[in-house]
Amino acid sequence: MILRRAEAGDCAALAAVEKTRPQAAGWGEAGFAAELQQPCAEIWCACEEEQLVGFVALRAAFSYAEILNVAVLPRCAKRGIAFALLSRAVAELTKRGFWRISLEVAQDNSAALALYNKLGMRLLGRRKNFYGAGRDALVMGKDV
Repeated sequence: MILRRAEAGDCAALAAVEKTRPQAAGWGEAGFAAELQQPCAEIWCACEEEQLVGFVALRAAFSYAEILNVAVLPRCAKRGIAFALLSRAVAELTKRGFWRISLEVAQDNSAALALYNKLGMRLLGRRKNFYGAGRDALVMGKDV
């Protein structure tokens, strides 16, 4: 598996991975293209045999980073790809002096919660009904 920064030519592949995961942000190809134009945006990709199989998108500025969007192809799930992507992103941010990383996750997304707990994220707060009636967002974070 190769982990690398996304490039403009990856937008269609990023959108294709995202489309397989209903819990992902739903940016689509145009959304990824716009995100890559942001100076504070970073998207890390996981590739196997030259196929993009997962990504993590974040924004990093002023020593603070927020994870915005994460997805791995279903056929590649449970192989540690999301953990590898997030670990790489955290390591790169740490090298550059960032001190806090946060994210929002639906309270009922047990796979993501397990992943974020494994990464050492802790609960910081809750946004009631953020994902619709009865679906709160949990705000999680980690100081690095």
